[in-house]
Amino acid sequence: MIYVGMDVHVRNSYLHVTDEAGQVLARGRCGNTYRELLEFLEGMEGEEVRACLESTTNSRAVRNLVLRCGEKLGATVTAEVLDARKLRIIGESVAKCDKLDAKVINELSRSNLRLPTCYMPDDEEFALREHLRARSDLIQIRTMLKNRVHAVLHRRGVLSPPRPDLFSQIGRVFLAQVELDEAGRTILSRYLCQLDQIEVTVAESTRSLKELARRPRWAKPAALLETMPGIGLITSLTLLAELGDFGRFRSRAAVANYAGLVPVIRSSNEKRYQGGITHRGSSHLRQVMTEAAWVAVFRVPVYSDLFLRVAGRKGKAVAIVAVARRMLEDGWTMIRKDEAFRFVAPPVVAEKARSDQRVASSVEG
Repeated sequence: MIYVGMDVHVRNSYLHVTDEAGQVLARGRCGNTYRELLEFLEGMEGEEVRACLESTTNSRAVRNLVLRCGEKLGATVTAEVLDARKLRIIGESVAKCDKLDAKVINELSRSNLRLPTCYMPDDEEFALREHLRARSDLIQIRTMLKNRVHAVLHRRGVLSPPRPDLFSQIGRVFLAQVELDEAGRTILSRYLCQLDQIEVTVAESTRSLKELARRPRWAKPAALLETMPGIGLITSLTLLAELGDFGRFRSRAAVANYAGLVPVIRSSNEKRYQGGITHRGSSHLRQVMTEAAWVAVFRVPVYSDLFLRVAGRKGKAVAIVAVARRMLEDGWTMIRKDEAFRFVAPPVVAEKARSDQRVASSVEG
């Protein structure tokens, strides 16, 4: 068995290669290209290789390069992406550099420890994530441009029309007729031109996502999730893409923890601290679930009851996050059980209904 520890950067990586006894076979810096990595790993033909690298932005691409090189060399290669946040606790040292980091990762790969690895989406999941995140970026750019248009008007003391949307058909007529200086009119025209282009691009992105949603892998689970009030096409696909394999979560709490929707807890002896949510995991998933929660809280009695209870103690901001967590957990349960969403009355209403039923039964008796 050959072990490879990799400290990965954008353009290159530092590799530390040893055998089972820890004898150094090769070490040094290598470019993150197929040709350079293949040259560095030559001599491992027919060997069994375990490569470990820390999670970074391009760790998925580097992992795929390692696997491709293994196929070319005829070696049996397993490439694992280690969770950098959890790995830091194990491999942290006073002296830190690429050479030492690669060596530590190599030593960990040779140990019998169960290393904390990251979930790697397959090509289809990765493509769906990229489409959704790119669309989210476009929406943010569109919002920024709209805010810039408002700023141009406000700096000149022009009040936007109170009722219609400034970017609706009526609002565009207002913008075309409003009196502005030459600089203001030129800047406004440029912003509106960019907004029109962004709208076209967003529409194209939405059409692409609708086509992806019709694929067999996503069609049924997306349709199930969309039976929940507040969840539409974008939210359902985001949930499916960001969570990936639903079977890897053992419980509802594990799903919420993965999404960063659980509170931070610090407990030692008699001291206990509980703060806000951890914010770990996908920020895109938290964002869409929070937006969905604002819709569902007015339509689903259970969510309304949860929101009112938490808001009375901790405020609306915390309450809507609690609803988002409950919706995410319910969505996971729906997929695991292959069931559509069912409206459930809150405990108080349910208890009152049972009480009324008992009274009616006693009267009939």
